[in-house]
Amino acid sequence: MSRHRNFRNLDEDDYYDDDYYDDDEYYDEDEYYIEQQREQERKKKEEAERKAKENKLKQQKQMLQQQKLKQQQMDDAKKKSAGGKGGGGISVASAPKSIGGGISLGKPPPGFTVESKNTDTATKSNNAQNMPLPQLPLNILASLRSNSTTGDVIRSHLSMVILGHVDAGKSTLTGRLLLSLNHVSQRLLQKYQKAATSIGKSSFALAWFTDEDDSERERGVTIDIGTKFAKTEKFDFTILDAPGHKDFIPNMISGTASADCGLLVVAATTGEFEAGFARGGDSSYSGGQTREHIVLSRGLGVTQFVVAVNKLDAAEPSWSKERFEHIKSMVLDFLIQNGFKEARITFVPVSGLTGVNISNSDKVEDEEGWKALKKWYKGPSLLEALDGFSPAKRGYEKPLRAIVTDVSPEGKNVNVRGRVVQGFIQSGDNVAVLPVGDDATVVRVERGKAAQEGSSPYSFASPSSTTSSSTSNEALLDGIALAGDTVELTLANIDSARVMSGCVICHPHPSLRPKVEQRFEARISVMERLAVPMIRGSQVLLHMHSIDVPAVLSKLLLSEKRGENPRQNPRVLTGGVTATVEITLSERLVIEESNECKALGRFVLRRGGDTIAVGLIDKVLA
Repeated sequence: MSRHRNFRNLDEDDYYDDDYYDDDEYYDEDEYYIEQQREQERKKKEEAERKAKENKLKQQKQMLQQQKLKQQQMDDAKKKSAGGKGGGGISVASAPKSIGGGISLGKPPPGFTVESKNTDTATKSNNAQNMPLPQLPLNILASLRSNSTTGDVIRSHLSMVILGHVDAGKSTLTGRLLLSLNHVSQRLLQKYQKAATSIGKSSFALAWFTDEDDSERERGVTIDIGTKFAKTEKFDFTILDAPGHKDFIPNMISGTASADCGLLVVAATTGEFEAGFARGGDSSYSGGQTREHIVLSRGLGVTQFVVAVNKLDAAEPSWSKERFEHIKSMVLDFLIQNGFKEARITFVPVSGLTGVNISNSDKVEDEEGWKALKKWYKGPSLLEALDGFSPAKRGYEKPLRAIVTDVSPEGKNVNVRGRVVQGFIQSGDNVAVLPVGDDATVVRVERGKAAQEGSSPYSFASPSSTTSSSTSNEALLDGIALAGDTVELTLANIDSARVMSGCVICHPHPSLRPKVEQRFEARISVMERLAVPMIRGSQVLLHMHSIDVPAVLSKLLLSEKRGENPRQNPRVLTGGVTATVEITLSERLVIEESNECKALGRFVLRRGGDTIAVGLIDKVLA
């Protein structure tokens, strides 16, 4: 019984609720004042520590400024001394270095201050600031700028994504393409045919060249991006075989974000084309993946397509010109509506299973089909159409941006796979890994290469390890990777736990780093068939290159629809509108304006498993 209730009689004690008057809730007034005094002392101690930290930081800044001023005075004295000896000429030390006319290395940006909380971080930032900027070797730069088709000229490289509805024959066509280019052997094909027949999937043997996962082979469906390398007469291709099933659209987005061009595979058989090109219901965008893939690829920066009308041998009647022209007219109209130029689109009738019209030099299994096609088709083969792509414009002289897609530790080092989207990287470079901000050293660089016959098409090999048939220009790129290359890097002096898929590798100099922020202003194009309109505060999932993060539409700034006047600060965004919005991410990411870096400035918005918009970043907000 509580001492506060001792004066009461027994009956009164029984009347009151014991749970309400709990002894544990009472304490002496002396203890209360002691606790208050301890709290005040703790606050005074924290305040004193905070002021001591501030004073220490001020002293560090003053010391850095004094050192900087002293160094500047010494540099000025050297310049005057050099100018006096040279008769008033220009000092060599004052001439900025450049990397091919793109970025110049002079003094650090004026007014740069170190905002570090300790001396080590301040020194590290200062070292990064004074680090010399990378310079592309002159022989490589000259080769890149050369228009010659002979000699030591670096071949054009293109990343090509394979798109289309599920079961359109994308993986089978890719396997046939690799076989025609002698990047896989007939012996391996026979092995796959035997294994596929044993599980009742004999027609899937060619697809196994790209679908290497056991679950993909058992289900007969591509799940993840399959990466292969191929070499045609004109280009070095990185082939990205994207899944066609609706459930794996995020993986398709990851592959398409890395692509320069696309191979759209359309099934010509009755019912399959209609299913892949269906619009879906009125209440949602769900429908054929052919349409969605076209819209997403354009939003992610793909500007040229080869459309392979596949399975024309299984159409009714087989190799029908009328069926080919019907499919061509429907797909072409939709491509033009979504911003593609007709001059950059080529339609080719093919059969991936039998090899008809893959290459003019191939001996095909279906000789009758080949003869039937040549009666009315006089256009290019698939390989000729791929060589008709325009070379991609690369930002070789822009600041380095390499996006990490896979990470694996190797002893004290870290192996990362990814793609250089602009700039270049070479062995020995010091780099920064964002958004974590850790520095690392590149100790190995290997570019993706097309394998020789009998080897695995997925190979990373440095030019020194290739066969004697390799062209002489590849020797120029020993230990170096350029914009557009798929690479494998080995990083030293960094913890493997600090590197993950979606990280961006850049130069550590402060002026060459991309922004790491949480808010940006963007232009988005909303899908036509939007189930639920978007309003301020709508929660979405933002997909960008190989990452996806939750986001919120924090502001609706402007909306436009064809044939209508623009609306300022709209309350809602409906299907088919183009809008300017402000988006807030759940975490800070490496982002840039789309005109500065396409890969870090284009994104897709999804909600509830449906794609609702594609967009471009116009302005990064602090």
